Amino acid sequence: MPVLFLIIAALGAAFALPIQADERRAKVNYMLHCQGCHTPDGSGLSERGVPSLKNFMGKFLKVEGGREFLIQVPGAAQSTLNSEQLAEMTNWMLTSFDPQSVQDGFQRYSAQEVQRLRQYKLVKVTETRANLLNHINNKNRLQEHQ
Repeated sequence: MPVLFLIIAALGAAFALPIQADERRAKVNYMLHCQGCHTPDGSGLSERGVPSLKNFMGKFLKVEGGREFLIQVPGAAQSTLNSEQLAEMTNWMLTSFDPQSVQDGFQRYSAQEVQRLRQYKLVKVTETRANLLNHINNKNRLQEHQ
């Protein structure tokens, strides 16, 4: 019986290692590619027009076009990260900076989805973001009145 327990424990640890390694890689990629503007804790630099990700990023997932926006924003879509790394980092950012917004039915980005989404160049970034924020605010107001 102890041998079986050791085998099961070893298998569990082996399967956990890639997840931990992916999270470490995602965090390092965030530090290298995003943290300079969005800051280490994701709070952004509003005085420089860099939006906060903290306690807000996941709200984009709840409005039409928001999921696509998170990948198509130029800093993400045009980064040197491959699609697997970008998916991994975006999933890590969502679960790290806005865990409350991604609790119920969060659909993680896949490398295939990211590859498909980043083919479409987002030209009117500021206008698109403003429209999405308007939808988010309207949705929040509706929920407050219910």
